[in-house]
Amino acid sequence: MAKSKTSEVIKLPRVRLSFADLFKAKAFAEGQEPYFKASFLLDPSNAEHAKVLSQLSAEVKKLTAEAFNGEKLPAERICIADGNTKKYDGYAGMIAVSSSNKVRPVIVNRARAPVAEGDAECPYSGCYVNASITLWTQNNKYGKRINANLRGVQFVDDGEAFGIAPVDADEEFEMLEDATPDAAASYDFG
Repeated sequence: MAKSKTSEVIKLPRVRLSFADLFKAKAFAEGQEPYFKASFLLDPSNAEHAKVLSQLSAEVKKLTAEAFNGEKLPAERICIADGNTKKYDGYAGMIAVSSSNKVRPVIVNRARAPVAEGDAECPYSGCYVNASITLWTQNNKYGKRINANLRGVQFVDDGEAFGIAPVDADEEFEMLEDATPDAAASYDFG
């Protein structure tokens, strides 16, 4: 088995965060080792993202040459995917980079202060973040792959949360007969 090769640190600026398991490691299936995970969406029409995508492409080619003697890997064996092949909110027209780590990544706010789940400026699926990853090669009983190691995530800006549809209480429920209209009016739900 060949020794794994690793890229230099790659920074992903103001990308959309998806499938964020940043605070608690989760196993993909029962019996598997838990990992912290996140996917990042890059817009190829954004000049800054296009530059990073070129860097990612060059690193994949370099790692492939070093670890696999230039053997081209199938797309599903590389952690970078065409978002148009996915059926997830926000993926159309994007390039998705999936990453994971056994060790909890650094998670910070805009001021680079650590955040806990639920804090203000805490990253969530759908928000915009800066991220830090490395690419690495895998060549073992599970096959040859190029994976991304999740290093850190910095909250940048709010975005529409993925997978959460807002509920309008007036449309969702009927007012109960014994409810007083004054009590309902005293609350402001947005």
